[in-house]
Amino acid sequence: MKVAVKKFKSGERYVFLLGEDGVPDFWVTHFVTQKLRMTKAATSIEQYLKDIKHLKRWEEINGRDLLDEIYSGKVPSRDDIKDLKEHCSYQARALRVKTASNVVDMGQFHLSKSQDKPTIGKSQYISRIAHIAEFLHFIGKERVKHKPTAAELFDELDKMKTRLKGDKPKGKSKKVSVDKSGIADDVFEDFVEVAKPDSRYNPFKNPVVKFRNYLIVQVLYETGFRCAELLALRISDIGTDTANPTLSVVRRHDSKDDPRLKEPTAKTLGRAVSITKELRDLLNTYIKVHRADTKVSKTHPFIFVSHKDKEGHYQSGQPIIQQTINDIFNSIKAVNLERFWAITPHSYRHYFNDQLSGSIDEEREAVKQEVKRLEQAGLHQEAKQYANENIITEQRELEIRAELNGHSALESGRTYLKRTTRKRASAIRKKMHQRLKHKAGSIDDYI
Repeated sequence: MKVAVKKFKSGERYVFLLGEDGVPDFWVTHFVTQKLRMTKAATSIEQYLKDIKHLKRWEEINGRDLLDEIYSGKVPSRDDIKDLKEHCSYQARALRVKTASNVVDMGQFHLSKSQDKPTIGKSQYISRIAHIAEFLHFIGKERVKHKPTAAELFDELDKMKTRLKGDKPKGKSKKVSVDKSGIADDVFEDFVEVAKPDSRYNPFKNPVVKFRNYLIVQVLYETGFRCAELLALRISDIGTDTANPTLSVVRRHDSKDDPRLKEPTAKTLGRAVSITKELRDLLNTYIKVHRADTKVSKTHPFIFVSHKDKEGHYQSGQPIIQQTINDIFNSIKAVNLERFWAITPHSYRHYFNDQLSGSIDEEREAVKQEVKRLEQAGLHQEAKQYANENIITEQRELEIRAELNGHSALESGRTYLKRTTRKRASAIRKKMHQRLKHKAGSIDDYI
């Protein structure tokens, strides 16, 4: 059983759950068509189907078919739900069994109590349970809606859904994530320096690939774009205002022009973000000189393409994928893993917002000084008016952050304040250390 994506002529990506015979599961396809297709992106639907595949694995292990049982009037019991919820806490790889033949001993799927059971994080667990509950609830009702006992079964299915989604794990996730919020600014800067085509430490050999990879890093550095937003950039997204160059994020789901099955789509709202003139000029050079030198690139509008060296010519020209960006970052990180270990493409989004915080603080200080100057000059009314018009309140800061990041909800911007807050807390703590009356002596004082 596997999840597969099919691109239709309209450009729509349709996600299927295929059985062992390669045929799409009927009820899963019905669920996608009736419940998800009109409101969810293909990437979101793909996650639904991965979670439903996890449910199917539980059925396989236990020799059950819950939809058939529901049709027969038997809704999953409390014990079934408890067992299923435990199953949903495991990583998918915990339930894989490699066999030398086509015969599978289903008993091997049951992990012993003494074995380590790799589990998923709290948020993923809650999401997986919610997807499975939604599937069983919707398709269960679809299957029994014409039965004489439909009303009673509907009530039982409602209770099943509530029980499945109830008793969420309390507290924080047991899965410990490494805190990367303390990356120093100069580490980000050094990473970009290594990525430059003329850097002696640049790990790439092909000069065209060097140039393209540097532009990818520089775009993330200047804009704070998500990877999907960068992958989806088109030539037409480069602003035409020569004095104020920009790169635009445009939401184009189910694009006919995109040959990639896994279409990169903007998660946030569309927006135009300012870039330096130098970056604008380099992007245009890449497009006119290097991108144009590939054959396939003429069939699509995307900026960044693959370059394969074949008899001295770069022939590929297909739009790059997420793995390409991951490989670029991993290669640069390997130059100095001790220094760059925490750098990821997405970390530049946090860096961008941290720099934004610094600029906002500078603007606040400038306004404060101007208000002080006006008050000292006796212009109290003018000082009050200037403050009202120019002070960046927390609300205004969130609005600025939402505009630059494409957030539809202002509260989304608070996520990117964590790194800045921790940096400030660390700086304050260092000042406190300097004022300590009793400081630890050197090791020579005690040996």
